[in-house]
Amino acid sequence: MRKLVILCLAVGLALASSEQWVGPSPVLRGPTPNPRSGVSPSTPAMFLDATDTLSYDDGVPTQSYYWFVAGNGWGMKFIPPSDNVTLAGALIYPSAMGPSNQAVVMAFTDDGPGGSPGTKIFADTVDVTPDQWNLVPISVPIVASNFYVFYIQAHDSAGGPSFGIDASSNAPQHRKWNLTAGTFAEDATPGDWLIRAVLDWTPQDTNASAFRFANVVINDTVPNINFTIRAMIRNLGTDALPIGTPVRLAVSGPDGYTFDDTMATTAALAHGATRQINFTPAWHIPDEPGNYNIKVWTDAAGEKYPADDTISWDLSCAKWVQYVTESKLWWISPAGPDKATLFDPADFSMQYPVALQRVRAEFYLHSQIPWPDSSFEFLVYGEDGSTLLYESEILEAPAGTPGAPIAYTFDPPVIISSGTFYVAVSSISGNGRPTLISDSCASVGHSYSGSAGDWTLNAGAQGGEWFISAAAVGNYGVEEKGFEPGLRNPSLQITNFPNPVGDQVTLKWQVPSSMPISVNLYDATGRMVRNLYSANDKARVGTLTMDTRSLAAGIYLARLETAKGSATRKLVIDR
Repeated sequence: MRKLVILCLAVGLALASSEQWVGPSPVLRGPTPNPRSGVSPSTPAMFLDATDTLSYDDGVPTQSYYWFVAGNGWGMKFIPPSDNVTLAGALIYPSAMGPSNQAVVMAFTDDGPGGSPGTKIFADTVDVTPDQWNLVPISVPIVASNFYVFYIQAHDSAGGPSFGIDASSNAPQHRKWNLTAGTFAEDATPGDWLIRAVLDWTPQDTNASAFRFANVVINDTVPNINFTIRAMIRNLGTDALPIGTPVRLAVSGPDGYTFDDTMATTAALAHGATRQINFTPAWHIPDEPGNYNIKVWTDAAGEKYPADDTISWDLSCAKWVQYVTESKLWWISPAGPDKATLFDPADFSMQYPVALQRVRAEFYLHSQIPWPDSSFEFLVYGEDGSTLLYESEILEAPAGTPGAPIAYTFDPPVIISSGTFYVAVSSISGNGRPTLISDSCASVGHSYSGSAGDWTLNAGAQGGEWFISAAAVGNYGVEEKGFEPGLRNPSLQITNFPNPVGDQVTLKWQVPSSMPISVNLYDATGRMVRNLYSANDKARVGTLTMDTRSLAAGIYLARLETAKGSATRKLVIDR
């Protein structure tokens, strides 16, 4: 079948000069899998009750990939359902391509830095059947540890099988990995690698687990939208999981933001059964850029092993502006100078003053160009390219091919009152590493290399637009009529007196930033009498008038309610 190159592979360039541009990818898109039914070799024993299979993929191979260099590979991290299991085998899905059918399968415990692959507990070179699930016997005990299973390419280039992936990207955060030039890193390839772990273990009577998301796990979205969260749960216990078992959701975000919800199972689940849980109504993402962490877990009564209950997902929310074409990733940066993108707010219809809220960059660890270290910082310069407006803390670039995008939030925002501004990525070691990536499009005046006050435009056949993005808003600080900048918490005021009130009362509300709000009226017992106002728009201040003539005499409480707090005012009605 035809092989499609997705990234430039101009690694034939001589690497003696550290200033040469290099096409980044040691990875090629291989043939589309042509699935065969069954498992090779045929092994009915794997389906015995004492053996369970852990997986994240949807079972539908949609694409395959391969490396230029042998010894690189892909892996998945698994959370066992007990602190004492046997990794009986691995299920892998290679795809037909080269003349050899050899591959290497490895397993590791998670005792590496930050829970990364550490101790190697298994390695074997095996002959595989392409375009079919292959069972690789392992039989290694796993005690009090999570573990990884890796598929490693045994031959350079297209000499052996490519490897299959689905299109879903349902695995929780930190589960999908790659191995490049001996370095482990989280993998950002769309989809989930077709790797499963086959266990031999003794199930507990009660063990419920959230094991993957039913959403496509994305890195980024925009604020101020409704976002439905879906998850898959499984009953790993021998007892049936009863109707009404709680499944919890917790979201945390900027400035102490929290959101919680609970759904319940609507049917009993037998051992091994799965169910999709949809959290409704949808979570409304606040109009506040930043990182939000989503956690989903089962809360079964009598749970015997809570370590496998929870899945999580980090979601970056911002309205990004950028010049790069992300679908055309092509070059990695040469060593040496800093890299910067020049942003013009007029290109994105922004009015001054502009508030720069977040910045983001993406890096690539090439197998032939190692990083001495991964430390860098973001620098923001004014229009002259030399006036430093902000210097971030030292950050660590995620390794990968490419690594996951890394974002930084400015608190408070950097205010641009006029003109353009530069966002630069500066290597702490000064050697240009970690390596930034760019697209294949010729730069049209936005991407530069150099240093403060001495920037050179990327030009010619090599060098495109850097993978540097900014999240910014215009008209920042141009307050709505009646907005009081000194109030940074939700506020509710009675604007007409006296109190006891007359036939009408006017209330003024204000919130520090755009967010969903509601103003409700409660009686002295705490019973809600009526909703006075609700909105999801971008207004931060407003007034409302309430007719009190239908209300009985007594004491009432008007309350402004938001995700970031509330404010209450007492109203006295005296007939």
